[in-house]
Amino acid sequence: MNRLKKFKKNIDNKLLTIKHIGSRGEGISNLNTEINYRESDYTFFIPFTLPNEIVVVKPTFSTSEGIRADLVEIKLPSPKRIDPKCQHFFKCGGCLLQHWNFEDYSYWKVNKISLPILKISPTTYIKPIKTSPIRSRRHAKLKAKKNKYNTIIGFNEYRSKFITKIENCMIINLELEKFIHVLEKPLHQLLNVGDEIDIYMNLLDNGVDLLINGIDKIKYHELNIFIESISTSKVIRFHRRLKDNINELLFTRDLASLSNKSFSSITFPPPGGFLQATLEGENAILDSVMQGLNENKKTKLICELFCGSGTITLPLLKKNYQIHAFELDNESLKTLDIASRKEGLGNRVVTSVRDLKNFPLTSHELTKYDAIVVDPPRSGANLQFLNIASSHVPIIISISCNVNTFVRDSKTLIESNYELKWVQPIDQFLFSAHVELVALFQLK
Repeated sequence: MNRLKKFKKNIDNKLLTIKHIGSRGEGISNLNTEINYRESDYTFFIPFTLPNEIVVVKPTFSTSEGIRADLVEIKLPSPKRIDPKCQHFFKCGGCLLQHWNFEDYSYWKVNKISLPILKISPTTYIKPIKTSPIRSRRHAKLKAKKNKYNTIIGFNEYRSKFITKIENCMIINLELEKFIHVLEKPLHQLLNVGDEIDIYMNLLDNGVDLLINGIDKIKYHELNIFIESISTSKVIRFHRRLKDNINELLFTRDLASLSNKSFSSITFPPPGGFLQATLEGENAILDSVMQGLNENKKTKLICELFCGSGTITLPLLKKNYQIHAFELDNESLKTLDIASRKEGLGNRVVTSVRDLKNFPLTSHELTKYDAIVVDPPRSGANLQFLNIASSHVPIIISISCNVNTFVRDSKTLIESNYELKWVQPIDQFLFSAHVELVALFQLK
């Protein structure tokens, strides 16, 4: 982790030319200058800027990577700069790139994936990016803080602990936006001045699944008043997080299910559970996984690693595959078991709790499978990929939200006689620096 050193407020502004946009979505510039009586070649990171712009910036922090700075003035704007459509842009930390022409923004996201991948596998086909529409996000984590006269619900400002109050948001689903406003008054009555909490909202089939972290000490009679206040809204289930990450159910009135009509599947996510951010993003992932599996018509038995609550598992079961699904979180596996039994598919899936990062499946355990589908966390799964590489399973489908760890793990497969055939970029985190991918590896 980079150690931040804050500069004094009277430090001189700097005039810079932005060279390119870095992997975090910030403009990057280089300048030989003096900062705190030390002259050197410095690398600057400035949010809300674009390539070739000439800008005035205020240095704020020094890190091991370079200098973080705030944008003060744009002396020469880029012709690619547009007016952001959201009133909260420049404050809310949810979006970084609304000010960029959409075509160039999408091109940057594709390059963010394609350039490092083509360095290790020049023949890989990079497919056209699939992008989710605005107002399609069905999962949100928000912050809330009670002040003397009001309670603010919103997102942290960029690289800050300050919370931007959200009036409207062009990213999240309209139902979630409405529910934010429903929560404001009941939370103000529930919290004490200075309290700060985390709010997890998932939009499921019948309404909002709500989990709040930071109210574990509040008495039940106060919680009952809060529940009564929100019970006429779209909320279908409400948990609070206790110590040791235990979730306590406080209210439920409907089935907490999430359907995917395109693949005739249904899952039952745990409270605050992971969802693909948008339905369009989920379908893009599932389409790509299906295409990859179709490369080998003989595939019957699949190993799914980091399966979660079955977003990918259940559609594959509908296609008559046999699946062995592995996941660390026992609650997610329980919901997968329930969903598969409800669909009459329980005899075709075996679920196992396994810490795949520290105790990965061995190459010997993997050899019996016709294909492997792996969806690791952002940090990747280095040890697991080493064992996958020596298993010689003919088809590997890798899903990733971090191109750096994907490239690291892909080298392991490529060096073990696997060919990276194609990569599908997927953008379901609009105007952020995040981009996901699905990739097909075939044993040569």
